[in-house]
Amino acid sequence: MRGKFDEKYAVELPADVLRFPPVSLHEKEIWITTEYAQVKIENPLTISAWRVLLGLLRYGKEERRDPTMGLKVSIETYKLLGFMKTADWKDLKEVLKSLTECRYEIRYQRGSAGFVVAGEFEIEKDGRTYVILTASFMKFLEDYASLWFYYPFAFFLRKPSAINLHAFLSANSTINRVKIETARERARISKINITQAKKYLQMALNELVEVGFLKGYRFEEDTVVLERYPVEVLRIRAIELQRKLDKEVQEFIEKLRQAFRESKRKKRRKDKEDGQNQQDISQ
Repeated sequence: MRGKFDEKYAVELPADVLRFPPVSLHEKEIWITTEYAQVKIENPLTISAWRVLLGLLRYGKEERRDPTMGLKVSIETYKLLGFMKTADWKDLKEVLKSLTECRYEIRYQRGSAGFVVAGEFEIEKDGRTYVILTASFMKFLEDYASLWFYYPFAFFLRKPSAINLHAFLSANSTINRVKIETARERARISKINITQAKKYLQMALNELVEVGFLKGYRFEEDTVVLERYPVEVLRIRAIELQRKLDKEVQEFIEKLRQAFRESKRKKRRKDKEDGQNQQDISQ
């Protein structure tokens, strides 16, 4: 199936496509098959790029919206560095570039769709970064507004398998029992052998418990039985995680600013000493 779209898939552009986040540590392409569509994601995102994309969607300030160009958003550059947990601006530039290279191709019965996540970006001297999220990608997100309050959980997940499983369970909020094979497929865990696959699935489930998305789980023969929180509890937990994220990012920003101020002080001190030394030599 890799490298070629199957003609049999189905009725209309399916809303469930975005239940598959474009995240991978090593793959150059992700192939996904659902009941209604076949999806290829080229150049999937790293965890850092995924966090930046979530940050743009949740914190970005709308600058301009155009039905053809897309949505231009701006955000404090330090905040993006905080999401990435790095002080290296070169890393940020590479991550933003990866958003322009991450591409969806979708085949369904009535047609096909293809688009990249982002268009142009600019890291400006005014301390803000400007990114154009493409019109097709933003249209894709409109059907997923009801899932946006789950985003704070996604910020704290470390493994692509946990991110994928979280997206699947968010979109299927009423199910409490899932076949192990289905959970493995939706988490996109390679089927090395049953024991190894189950171990990796357990690691993904443990992450969902750690962030407070699941209360617990257990295995029963070929099924995962999920202990889920009521929606009201999840909303409270999402707010708590949002506050935790805001605090962590703000603390990181303050450290960056402090380091920048210290760097400027050292430069002024050195310039002053160099000037004094030059004056002494000239005398």
